[in-house]
Amino acid sequence: MAFLLKRLSNNQILVHILATLFGIGTWLPVNGMYVQLPLLVQTQPEGWNLPSYISIIVQIANIGPILYGLSQKFLPGKLRDSFIIYGTLTTGTIALLLMALLYRETTYFGAEEHSTPFLVLTFFCALVGCTSLVLFMPFMRNYKEIYLISYFVGEGLSGFLPSVLALIQGVGGNPTCVNQTVVNTTNPDDSYTVLVSHILSPNFSTTVFVLIMFAILVISTVSFALLNNLKSCKAERVKSQMVPCKVSTRDDNASEASSDQTEGHGLPLSRCTYGYLMVLVSIVAAFGHGVFPSIQSYSCLPYGNVAYHLAVTLSAIANPLACFVQFFLPRTSVRAISGIAAVSAVFAAYVVVTALMSPAPPLVGHTIGEFLVVISWIIFTGGISYIKMAIASIFRSEGGRSLFWCGAVQQLGSATASVVTFSVVNYADIFHSYTPC
Repeated sequence: MAFLLKRLSNNQILVHILATLFGIGTWLPVNGMYVQLPLLVQTQPEGWNLPSYISIIVQIANIGPILYGLSQKFLPGKLRDSFIIYGTLTTGTIALLLMALLYRETTYFGAEEHSTPFLVLTFFCALVGCTSLVLFMPFMRNYKEIYLISYFVGEGLSGFLPSVLALIQGVGGNPTCVNQTVVNTTNPDDSYTVLVSHILSPNFSTTVFVLIMFAILVISTVSFALLNNLKSCKAERVKSQMVPCKVSTRDDNASEASSDQTEGHGLPLSRCTYGYLMVLVSIVAAFGHGVFPSIQSYSCLPYGNVAYHLAVTLSAIANPLACFVQFFLPRTSVRAISGIAAVSAVFAAYVVVTALMSPAPPLVGHTIGEFLVVISWIIFTGGISYIKMAIASIFRSEGGRSLFWCGAVQQLGSATASVVTFSVVNYADIFHSYTPC
């Protein structure tokens, strides 16, 4: 590491640091909301249904990339990307600050109470992540290719940092039942005692957590401003605005790949394999981003707050770790991807069973039950993250518009699954919560 740093100039080190900090701001607000769910479901009026609300709000936030695409079509050259990035990051920063102050506020729609400020501000937080897909990474293409790696490291940290912070925060343990006396003010003799659930406070509150996320996003916004304006950073840009892509030739891949790897990278995919991978990545995205985040509370909470907390935070850590593994093992065959998908499907099935059987899933009340549900969520999340990255890597070598369609079918699968799951969770009376007392 020391030898590598000696070979880098001060300008290069600065750009690497700023690119990493800029990348952290991509999905930081959304990931922060997800890892806070074990605490938020205890305080917000939506209760166990809150994850389904967040999932569909994240999908609605895809209006950001759509509006950006329309602006490029109908107002070409009128809006500078850097100005839009400033606006996006500033919007997310303000939303986090307001969320720290207002997330407990509620309003009524008819007879139902909802945490409207929290849900509205979650939309603006999700807008940052969704818009980053079409804005942040293309901006980094203005710089030398090596800096794109630093940006991706930061993007991975946008999920890792909130998870580590949530682990430090804790959830205060599982609920316990305590006696509480209900006093009748008009007739004290009619007072009675009831059992209520009591949860110890975490190491610090959700307000403090969100304020820390706010501070990190401020740093990310400032980092972008420096990256965009400092002369020393501009010196590291490529001369052309378009960075030439390195396209592997068929002969190069064929000489390096084994017969099994050739199935995924060396030769052009057959129409059947191409379609199979498109369907697979769409299904993976549908379950990973639409179905399972919405039912995680029903799957985990019967085993206790601690199990839910560990499942959420460790799964969030498994995501960047899986991408990290794929970075070093990029040549994944279609056969290997199918195997990983099959293994992930086994754990996914167990997760669905625990959610459908809530509030009395298998082995509830036993340590082995808590372990199984946590490990199932970790393996499933890591598996689908690896599958998405591996398939994207294969389509990247295909060239053409393969990556575009890969992203499109993922968005379609996620959006469709989010809407369907939201309706099922909130209106079909299939998933049931429980009270410990």
